[in-house]
Amino acid sequence: MRVLVTGGTGYIGSHTCVQLLQQGHDVVILDNLCNGKPGVVPVIERLAGKSVQFIHGDLRDEALLVSTLRSHAIER
Repeated sequence: MRVLVTGGTGYIGSHTCVQLLQQGHDVVILDNLCNGKPGVVPVIERLAGKSVQFIHGDLRDEALLVSTLRSHAIER
């Protein structure tokens, strides 16, 4: 399943991403980095042994959200 995680570079979001990846899901992270850091993405990938898609943007940007959901075929 392909899953969108908003805030995926923050503490809770990054741990959630690792767990989802370890369970075999594909993860797309949408984060504005107000509480996270871009350097967390490679750490997530290293811990999970799998790559993620990272999009720097804000959940409140409706056009970006719709585009992300469609272009990445998000299932959940």
